[in-house]
Amino acid sequence: MAPKVLVISSYAGSKVAVRPEAEMVLQLKQAGIDLDVMTPPRGPYIGRFQEAGIHIHPYKPERKFSLKEIRHIRSILRQGQYDIVHVFNNRAVVNTVMASLGLPVRIMTYRGYTGHLVWYKPTAHLGHLNPRVRRITCVSQGVEKQVRRQLLFHKDRAVTVYKGHDPGWYGEVEPYRREQFGIPDDAFVVGCVANARPMKGIPYLIKASHQLQGDSNIHFMLIGRNMDTPEHMKLIGQSPLRKNFHLLGHQNDVLNHLSICDALALPSIRGEGLSKVTVEAMSTGLPVIATSIGGNPELVINKQTGMLVQPKSPGQIAEAIRFLRNHPEKKKQMGVAARRHIANNFHINHTVQQMKALYEEVAQG
Repeated sequence: MAPKVLVISSYAGSKVAVRPEAEMVLQLKQAGIDLDVMTPPRGPYIGRFQEAGIHIHPYKPERKFSLKEIRHIRSILRQGQYDIVHVFNNRAVVNTVMASLGLPVRIMTYRGYTGHLVWYKPTAHLGHLNPRVRRITCVSQGVEKQVRRQLLFHKDRAVTVYKGHDPGWYGEVEPYRREQFGIPDDAFVVGCVANARPMKGIPYLIKASHQLQGDSNIHFMLIGRNMDTPEHMKLIGQSPLRKNFHLLGHQNDVLNHLSICDALALPSIRGEGLSKVTVEAMSTGLPVIATSIGGNPELVINKQTGMLVQPKSPGQIAEAIRFLRNHPEKKKQMGVAARRHIANNFHINHTVQQMKALYEEVAQG
């Protein structure tokens, strides 16, 4: 008999943002998993969930510890008689652990980034590190290694399950024209997409431009919130390529913008689990320059699907940009290899097969 699973997550974001996880849920249902979802009542996948026979519990836990939310989740667990509850919403982990006390349901959680989970914090043992948590599904091997270091016992509870993609999702991206952004057709364009928090390392990418010649015809397209901070603008103003920076703010059609780029840069200094925009860019055949942290080396195989650099190394970023600009045929080969790497190793079909087997294993254990 198939296990009965409650997934606690949020599918209220844009379709592109929630697609990998939402498509996994749909395919797990098709594969025979008896699956319900707790999510906000509005979102691009709600209709498809309902059409697939997935029952929706319209609720989103907002606080990391709330008696009200504990009681609500407990009521749903008791009524649904679930074998497993899989918590993708980090804020709901502690509430779900508390709500499950005395119930036969098995708990699984999800970790999508490195850091912020350490064994010496008592609160960690109320959530992910609680003995009631049977598995922690990690979005990459880099995350799994970090989680295993925090597990004092039962280190095998941490397991990597990639959030798989389908390259077919990105086959109909309508390319933009460079002239829309004042970029010459013969320019080499480096894209960067991020909500520019300190962990994203944007200053190091800008500093890399300081080491490139002012007449090199290299342009930078920065997409995302907070790219125009005073620190960033000061560094751009000091760059010999200051006129070649294009700060576009938040955009919903990121892949359309990246279609005019020659490479994607991911200069993060910590925290990366498995960058979604990197997977998407590689799926369209775009080589990536990424720092060698977290799950990045699992995506970017150095000089095969892109270029790996050390974190906080503007010089290495500049060198990688020059290499790709000066070797167009090699850049093209990397793009082809990047798309193949995602299709072969990060396909959603693999994710569904692995998660289905994991649910069955946990339900029986």
